[in-house]
Amino acid sequence: MRKPTGPSKRRLTRRISHWLLLFVTVLGLSGVAHGALPLTIITLQHRSVGEVLPALRPMLAPEGQLSGINDKLLIRTTPDNLRVLRDVLGAIDTPPARLRIEVRSDRSGSEQRFDAGVGGEIKSGDVGVRFPGQVSARGARIEIGSVQVGVNESTRSVHRGSTQFVETRDGGTATLFVGTAEPLAFRQVFIQPNGARVVRGTIYREVGQGVSVRPTVVGQRVRLVLSPEASALANDGRIEVMRLETEVEGRLGEWIAVGGATTTGADTESSGVAIGSTSSADTQSTAAFWVRVTSAGAVRD
Repeated sequence: MRKPTGPSKRRLTRRISHWLLLFVTVLGLSGVAHGALPLTIITLQHRSVGEVLPALRPMLAPEGQLSGINDKLLIRTTPDNLRVLRDVLGAIDTPPARLRIEVRSDRSGSEQRFDAGVGGEIKSGDVGVRFPGQVSARGARIEIGSVQVGVNESTRSVHRGSTQFVETRDGGTATLFVGTAEPLAFRQVFIQPNGARVVRGTIYREVGQGVSVRPTVVGQRVRLVLSPEASALANDGRIEVMRLETEVEGRLGEWIAVGGATTTGADTESSGVAIGSTSSADTQSTAAFWVRVTSAGAVRD
């Protein structure tokens, strides 16, 4: 690589001098603006800058400044406020605790179905009337000659609940998932110059309940960033998924309500013009999540 010589070297020297002068000027202005607020640099021992800044900023004096880089805190503030920040930092910059996270999920669903039908045939001489309806074998049924009238109403309820737990460090991320791998058939069609090629196969999709949690403890309270999910295989082969992302806060040791979701649906099927059969179903599915965080001791190095 050739070294700059002649005019190019002089231009490079002037450019470096310009940037150095600008840097020194900025430092001088900063020192003038904050002449009464000396800079204090504190090296963190156990926590990261991102973990302690949110807790320190509300305690900072209005005229102060607070920032951080790597494991260093840069503080410009009054002596009294600096003592307050040091006290708060002493309670925060501690070895991360081991936390036990419990997740409780409840999923319930109900289906109410109504079936009614008129089926059979009536003849009078050369004239006949046929009722195309299908009559359910269950429920109430009335037979008048060769004609059957049936009505059936049924309700089905399903409830599933589970509690999982895992341990992680304060500020770490934990993921919990309990479920099964459901087979799903697929078909793909590829168009080729000599015709179409159909490929069939089966893939497996995990179905169940799970959540990802990142806890941060401040005193006797805990802040949680989490993303719970619940999925189930529908009757028609689809996978119904309920997912949310949120941030909640509560006391250590108490169950914290995270949220939930509700889905409803209605299906109706009829045959015949005015008299035949009809079938309708109303479905509802509800999922709810709770989480609890308790201390499990200090993390050992």
